[in-house]
Amino acid sequence: MAKKNQKNTVPDLGNIYLSGFMCSGKTTAGAALARALHRPFFDSDLLLRKNAGAAAVIREKGLRAFRKIEGEHVKKLAAGRGLVIALGGGVYPSLRWRGLFKKTGITVFLSCPWPQLKARLEAGRAGRPLLDGPWKTTALRAKKLYSARLRFYRCADITINTSGLTPAQTAEKIKKALSGIPEFTAETRRPLRRVFI
Repeated sequence: MAKKNQKNTVPDLGNIYLSGFMCSGKTTAGAALARALHRPFFDSDLLLRKNAGAAAVIREKGLRAFRKIEGEHVKKLAAGRGLVIALGGGVYPSLRWRGLFKKTGITVFLSCPWPQLKARLEAGRAGRPLLDGPWKTTALRAKKLYSARLRFYRCADITINTSGLTPAQTAEKIKKALSGIPEFTAETRRPLRRVFI
């Protein structure tokens, strides 16, 4: 992640991508991390809801169309520099995204054990199209989806177990994990590339 010029090596200020399943705490921990690192924060899900209306897109055009629009938002965010980005639960370091994430930053998987995640999903299911329907059926579907994605989430550069942690504590753990990487220390002060969504 370093760029060379004629005099020295200048570290590039890459993005920090937070991945994980729905309700794993990416938005709240991401906002706390951004404050701690003095970086701009973006949430790809919130941008999508604001600009396209996630539920409407899924209902009217289907999940594939939703994923396409989501992908366009993620690419725009990845073009930024020095951002903390909470990725939607369907965006993770799979073969589709791994190259882009490696090139533009570092990925952090917010790992939450299924029992705790299940409780969070039930409490926070409002407004989440993938959690519509009777809870018993929805919970089984969510667990199957979680299990299928888990191996991709685990491809992240850093894994943080968020069990029992507040967003601030999660952010602190991420900050500590990043502290050994010069490009990602809070003290790094290089110009940020603005992102327009």
